[in-house]
Amino acid sequence: MPAERGAGQISGYHCWAEAYVRGVGWVPVDASEAAKDPSRREYFFGAHDENRVEFTRGRDLTLEPRQAGEPLNYFIYPYAEVDGRLHAGVDRKFQYRDTGDAPRTTAGGR
Repeated sequence: MPAERGAGQISGYHCWAEAYVRGVGWVPVDASEAAKDPSRREYFFGAHDENRVEFTRGRDLTLEPRQAGEPLNYFIYPYAEVDGRLHAGVDRKFQYRDTGDAPRTTAGGR
């Protein structure tokens, strides 16, 4: 999601990696975002910002009910089949709108 608030259209998706560190757990690594904003390089090698939405994890995804086609490499866009075949005529536009009704807290918050 864009850092700017308001409304708009999402033009695509973005993937990042996670590495397992014993004693710490899964640590996100986003070299792409770090390259775009060198001032936040250290941040993106260990954290994510609030503008992320996770759709799936892993690869070779099988849907429920099971799709007739091959397992999916990722599941971001809608997937539809007609008569056991992939139907490509599905709209792939994503929009967002910040409703502003989510409660926010501060350090001394409620």
